[in-house]
Amino acid sequence: MELYQLRTFVAVAEEGNFTRAGKRVHATQPAVSAHIKALEEELGVRLFDRASRGVELTPAGAELVQDAIEVLASANTLKARAVTLGGEVAGQVALGLCTDPAFLKATSLIDLLSERFPKLNLKLIQSPSGVILSEIRARNLDAGFVFAGNPYRDLEAIKLAEPTYSIMGAAAWGEALAKADAAALSAYTWVMPASHSPFRELQLELFNRFGIVPARTIGADSEEVIRPLVVEGKALALVREDEVAAMLASGQAAECVLVGRHPVEVNFVYRKGDGDLPSMGALIELVRRTWEG
Repeated sequence: MELYQLRTFVAVAEEGNFTRAGKRVHATQPAVSAHIKALEEELGVRLFDRASRGVELTPAGAELVQDAIEVLASANTLKARAVTLGGEVAGQVALGLCTDPAFLKATSLIDLLSERFPKLNLKLIQSPSGVILSEIRARNLDAGFVFAGNPYRDLEAIKLAEPTYSIMGAAAWGEALAKADAAALSAYTWVMPASHSPFRELQLELFNRFGIVPARTIGADSEEVIRPLVVEGKALALVREDEVAAMLASGQAAECVLVGRHPVEVNFVYRKGDGDLPSMGALIELVRRTWEG
């Protein structure tokens, strides 16, 4: 029995689909099938039954999947203890960033880390929130900052902040945006977040609530891309409150009054149980200090 087989077993159990599970563990669908077949042969039980839209756990599989999760957690604990036998927290933590490092206080976090735990290294990966959540569950990331809530029972979330977001457009559109109705707003081009972003859901909800049907959309997630599109009068877009304040103060943009301001959570997320690991416990402590300070 191999750890990679257990990871595949847990992924299939949680996804209910071999193809989606394969994406989580970076394996092809035939490889996933082979992992499950080999595990079933070794254990002497059938783990999954075919379902209308994929697979579902058998009674035996349902009992064994929690054991598999615990074995994988124990393996991570063993690895963490191995690098901390010298009495210091050491190793590397892969951390997902859902937006610009400045807003997430990444520099302050790195400074604290260097001061308190000099042998603990960070690997920073910037991705949309949905991707970060999936990568944490797939154990390709150890933790991450994400927007919106945590929908998964196998993850823990610490709420850090709840900034508001506004629809912004070019400064030259200020007078028009101040009195724009649904028909007028529909005539603009809008920046549309990607499908794995919680901001897409928020924007679609706003479209539905206010009866807005955009004439044209531009797909973008990065603030570095969205900001010039707004300032240069190319599109309307959701913008975070700190950038809204800066844009309004500098006269670079105008706010859409009709749509208003809407809060979105920022959370620090990690796998359930990993908070007991020395490296993750150290990181959680420093994230709390950084955001509370």
